[in-house]
Amino acid sequence: MKKLMIMSAVLLVLSTSFALTGCGNTSSSTSGESTISDSKSETTSESTGVSKAETAAYNCPGTGFGFDLPESVKLTNGFLVMHDEGDVDYDSGVMNGWPVYFDVSEEKYNSITEADAGKFHSGFSFQIMCVKDVDTEEEAKDKILALVKKIKGEVGEEDRASCSKFKMIHKENGYIWLASTNERSDNIREDCKDEYNAFYDATDEIISNMKFFTPQVWHGAEEGTSVSFETVNLDGNPVNSKALFAQNKVTMINIWATSCGPCIQELPELEAMDKEFEKKGGAIIGLLDDVWVSNMKYLDEAQSIIKENGVTYPNLCAWEGYNDVLSHVGTPTTYFVDSQGRILGDPILGANPKKYRERMEEYLSQAE
Repeated sequence: MKKLMIMSAVLLVLSTSFALTGCGNTSSSTSGESTISDSKSETTSESTGVSKAETAAYNCPGTGFGFDLPESVKLTNGFLVMHDEGDVDYDSGVMNGWPVYFDVSEEKYNSITEADAGKFHSGFSFQIMCVKDVDTEEEAKDKILALVKKIKGEVGEEDRASCSKFKMIHKENGYIWLASTNERSDNIREDCKDEYNAFYDATDEIISNMKFFTPQVWHGAEEGTSVSFETVNLDGNPVNSKALFAQNKVTMINIWATSCGPCIQELPELEAMDKEFEKKGGAIIGLLDDVWVSNMKYLDEAQSIIKENGVTYPNLCAWEGYNDVLSHVGTPTTYFVDSQGRILGDPILGANPKKYRERMEEYLSQAE
């Protein structure tokens, strides 16, 4: 995720509007580095809920579409990453996904450092949105703009202009898929321009042969699931979840990342909430999605962000397999657990301090 965010500095206008509450994920490996294999290889029904007959070489399970590249498109110098944001606001019924071309080999991409990031570039072609429980293209666009208003507080002319570019390409079982073509990128490296242009020029053919399926819905870990782990905090001190949770009636676990703007913006308010609820038996801990026990590449950046925002509550490093228990599809994702580490209610996807506060007050009242 971190490398994708570094290299994708220029995002689509409408996607940027939606990204105000959180940052979507590409697939993540247990080392904390972005991995592309899941989005390129054959998708199985076990991993995505999509039947094999509906799979393609490139899939966005959360947005419900996939495609194969035409024979005319051969990617040898660069490669594609599927950015599958899925539901933009957890249960909004508006899903979002798009392919991103990188003018670098997958091998180099997986070993890239921040110092090297400026040497490579990304290129777009099209964006797909899937809208649930609508019957017409107009209803789908109205639902998209209603979500923009919910997230941003208003709908600007730029948002309306971006939304108007989307056209319905498929309708099935209460879902409508819309597509919008993006401008051709002009900063692709010379040795990759031909294949990127071939990919871009094949946009209409790719969309016309696209495969569609019911979007995979993310529900997060179930209520009552026990969370147990041993890790370290950002100072390298060992942390045991049993001892950590036992100190409080309710603990809020905020999963965030150094590459996630909305995550960072809400940190001062979370600090204030932690101090406020401390008297009532509530506490907040942060969990860094891109700072791992096995990979501390972004530790300095995380520590700097925490210091700049005056955060004093504990922040922990991710550990191998943590997403198996604290499932998430984007950052921030927030869970609540009781004093024994049992998950309370549903997770909250996206930055939403108001909802955090309401949940904390609810769970603390139930714990008394």
